[in-house]
Amino acid sequence: MTPNDKNDGNARIKALESNSSFIVSAPAGSGKTGLLTQRYLRLLSYVNNPEEILCITFTRKAASEMSSRVYEALKRAENLVPPDKTHEKLTWSLAIEALNRSKKMNWRLTEMPERLRIQTIDGFTR
Repeated sequence: MTPNDKNDGNARIKALESNSSFIVSAPAGSGKTGLLTQRYLRLLSYVNNPEEILCITFTRKAASEMSSRVYEALKRAENLVPPDKTHEKLTWSLAIEALNRSKKMNWRLTEMPERLRIQTIDGFTR
């Protein structure tokens, strides 16, 4: 995705595919964190262990925001009432899939969110 994309729907769908890496580049307020949250949740529904997924950001603030969003999405998925907004529904449905995988594999992600590898570049290289 680039800031010049007027209709980024196709790029957003492609970013949710789990068979390749993806870089997101877009201006502030364009929904990058929400998209990355959705991608992370999608990946959780496929892996054997949550530690197989690595999300790297530049700042601690961004890493904290991503961690919070993923955790909050998983917690919200425990409530079977879907949200009203379309974008939130997609996040919610992806979180349900991830939560189902967590239960099946006994990851206990809502009890042990530290298993989510969302960190800064500096934190990763240490």
